[in-house]
Amino acid sequence: PHTSTWALLVCTSRYWFNYRHVANTLAVYRTIKRLGIPDDRIILFLADDMACNPRNAKAGCVYSTPQGHDLYGEDVEVDFRGKEVTAENLVRTITGRQTEDVPRNRRLLTDEGS
Repeated sequence: PHTSTWALLVCTSRYWFNYRHVANTLAVYRTIKRLGIPDDRIILFLADDMACNPRNAKAGCVYSTPQGHDLYGEDVEVDFRGKEVTAENLVRTITGRQTEDVPRNRRLLTDEGS
């Protein structure tokens, strides 16, 4: 298992015409999970929820290809979403300078072995 590997995935794109950016980020998320990195070691920033966008013909789903598999699904743990995706939150996450009220699942808890 990947006990010291962390992943920080950031998609700052908003609006329907940037659907592919969200799909690409979710594809990487699925890949690193498949490689054995657990959700408690993945911090995911998604600025827009394409799965629930009114223009999405397949509500609740995100695909990277028309015949592909749903990348969103029920087991995606988004740590920062929508207006929470800011430069300030990203820098605070990377540097560990978050306020005390930020939950553990939103913290990059790396150490010298990471």
